[in-house]
Amino acid sequence: MKTVLHVIDTTGPGGAETIFLQLAKKVAENGHKSIALIRGNGWVQSQLEQFNIPFYIIDCKGSFNLKYLLSLIKLIRTEKVDVIQSHLLGSSVYCSMAGIITKTRVISTFHGMVDISPNERFRKIKLMALQLGCDKIVAVTDVLYKMICDLGTIKSTKITTICNGIDINLYKKIETKEYRNKLNINDNEILIGSLGNIRTPKNYSLAIKTIKEIHKQGWKVHYAIAGQGNDQQMAPLQQLISELNLTDYVHILGFTKKTQSFLSSIDIFLMSSSSEGHPLALTQAMANALPIVSTKSGVELIAIDEKEAIISSSMTPANLASALISLLNDNSLAKTIGQNAFDKAKEKFTLDAMFHTYFKLYVLPEDS
Repeated sequence: MKTVLHVIDTTGPGGAETIFLQLAKKVAENGHKSIALIRGNGWVQSQLEQFNIPFYIIDCKGSFNLKYLLSLIKLIRTEKVDVIQSHLLGSSVYCSMAGIITKTRVISTFHGMVDISPNERFRKIKLMALQLGCDKIVAVTDVLYKMICDLGTIKSTKITTICNGIDINLYKKIETKEYRNKLNINDNEILIGSLGNIRTPKNYSLAIKTIKEIHKQGWKVHYAIAGQGNDQQMAPLQQLISELNLTDYVHILGFTKKTQSFLSSIDIFLMSSSSEGHPLALTQAMANALPIVSTKSGVELIAIDEKEAIISSSMTPANLASALISLLNDNSLAKTIGQNAFDKAKEKFTLDAMFHTYFKLYVLPEDS
């Protein structure tokens, strides 16, 4: 039996946090010791408790928290950790340094552009720490892999791609009117939906403006966002909804645990992001056989344009509306896009495929 320490510095919910939890759970299910280190209370903690995964809470706020690093080193030695699995840049820097000092194997997963942002302070120094301390850096898409390689700080031989996986059966389409009933939307009305927390890269203002553009063209569609945000993030969206007279048509639902029910309630899945890694929400929508419309944000390299999704030619409300209307006007095309997306998810984006590749990096048997 080996001990794997899983580390993340966000409290969720979100895509990176979900992968963090899935890996921690699977390691434990396969008879190894799985422990977690998180920065504070929240959704991630509640999920760890639900999965019966032991965890430590150590706050890591600050540009460089020496106390956190020393506590991490002590934890690695006390628990006799064999492998460290870190997620996102901040955690990975600390784990790389701790890995060097304790001579522990470190696998770091980058989940998107946020991990290599040009605005990141001391980015080159942080990436040098990963080059020295990580055994492998995982990019969740080939595009992200290339971007990390192009930075030149980390050797390409140290980087690999592992696509995020999901349990397809948890997101397959089911018969439900739960969310339509909540929103008082009839079966004959079109409901477009997005799934993901409200933050700048999701670009929900573009989605809302797109709904207004569709209304101008005679389609009185509804739009629902299943995601949470703080007051600072929510206020501009609420103001925009009011200014565009869309109060009766745009619905911000907050965080939902019932992802399958939400996806099964909508007609088209919309992604308006300015940048993406491999969003789990996309794969979940594919597993639900939903027709997908997206901006050109990295999604087009996961779901092929005009086969598994419709990709907008530019990030403007007019072009995104045109992509959506092409599906509204052609039900047969919408069904074909959805079925193709489902087939790809089933073939490429399963949990089993993801676990198999990670376990090879951990040098763990998949069944103990």
